[in-house]
Amino acid sequence: MSQEQDSMEEDIRLMKKFIADKVEKTNTEGVVLGLSGGLDSTTVLKLSIDALGKERVHGIIMPESTSPKEDMKDAHWIADKWDIEYDEYNIDPILECFPATSEEKLPYANLKARIRACIEYYIANVERKLVIGTSNKSELLLGYTTKYGDSAADFLPMGDVYKSDVKKLAKKIDVPDRFIEKVPRAGLWEGQTDEDELGHTYKEIDEVLKCIEAQEPLKKIAEKNGVSESTVEDVKEMIHNSVHKRKFPTVLKLRSRTIGLDWREFTQ
Repeated sequence: MSQEQDSMEEDIRLMKKFIADKVEKTNTEGVVLGLSGGLDSTTVLKLSIDALGKERVHGIIMPESTSPKEDMKDAHWIADKWDIEYDEYNIDPILECFPATSEEKLPYANLKARIRACIEYYIANVERKLVIGTSNKSELLLGYTTKYGDSAADFLPMGDVYKSDVKKLAKKIDVPDRFIEKVPRAGLWEGQTDEDELGHTYKEIDEVLKCIEAQEPLKKIAEKNGVSESTVEDVKEMIHNSVHKRKFPTVLKLRSRTIGLDWREFTQ
């Protein structure tokens, strides 16, 4: 077995333990997650089943009028295949309370993600479960998530896994090929794909992100990875512009120890 395979095996073991530990230490009954029919949610679903058993995993399918029909079909298919409890809630009636404007697609798309998060948390509260998030490291660093939407979760088992590595992880834990081969898309409007919206492929983005993580000089990243300098600049700007999505809401400091700044939680 190669060093890369050994490392992935260990990552998988740690992710499963992380999921099981979170549920055990919070004295909850399991996890709730949204099933989009995409690779990330399906991979987290499989990790959750392996860690907790299928009886402690509750999937939520939340279609609306522009949801890709293939993805919704796949969400049902995998839930049935792995025999988990799941429910479907069409969010169109809620969206109708907030008419979309013709000028801006993004606010309406963000609304969809936030409605889905509300449903997930409602089910989790009713069933004494945790909401498990499906975001990966690339999305988190780029800010390619909706604040209080798909980024709303109690914990993120794949939050330190780059998008280009999720496919390798999925294959290792026997996620069906139909999910691994899909074009990444959030399905927030018709014809939308992640890479079109980001302006670069995940392969290019992740090459840059991994160099930034290793603290390599920005000027050398483009040359080393065969990507354009504009790609490096775009990735750098996306990271910079999305800092607020990775931080606790800013609290005005008035006292000696302030939440989100210098307050330390008790460890005992």
